[in-house]
Amino acid sequence: MKKTIVACATLFIAGSMALSTATAENFTYSGGCFWCTEADSEKLDGVSEVISGFTGGTTPNPRYEYGKWGDHREAAQVIYDPEVISYESLVRHVYATIDYEDRGGQFCDRGHSYSPAIYYKTDAERVIAERLAPKTSVVPIELESAFYPVRDEHQDFYKKRVVKYEYYRLQCGRNSRVGTLNGN
Repeated sequence: MKKTIVACATLFIAGSMALSTATAENFTYSGGCFWCTEADSEKLDGVSEVISGFTGGTTPNPRYEYGKWGDHREAAQVIYDPEVISYESLVRHVYATIDYEDRGGQFCDRGHSYSPAIYYKTDAERVIAERLAPKTSVVPIELESAFYPVRDEHQDFYKKRVVKYEYYRLQCGRNSRVGTLNGN
């Protein structure tokens, strides 16, 4: 009897995990510092993980070392459950947490690698991102390309180095500028 209960429980758990993995989607965007984009997105219901990395460029195997990321942007790859949060909600979240009027970087971080972008996989996603763009948005909406995660020490940086992260975010002006753009 005990073996039967354990076997049933194991099948139930494995089935549940397979279901959640099967329904998981990913959404990638650039919004400046990947520590900030990761922190902003991980708090959303339906988001199971956010991975910091690089995308949008042609440089092979970019690395988080000065000059080694080439023409890529810092980015966040959001793993989410579309039954809990929609692609549309994620796009709205991006526009609410970046400076969509600044194509030269984000906040105190300047240059192409910090510039914002939204990446799509399908024409339907492209249409949603274009429709939701604020009138003054300069954010490019680009076809998704290869995503390169950064080393582990840069994943969940905002959790591992709380004081340093909060100081950076405050000094960079991200919170005050986003509040101004969104009427806060």
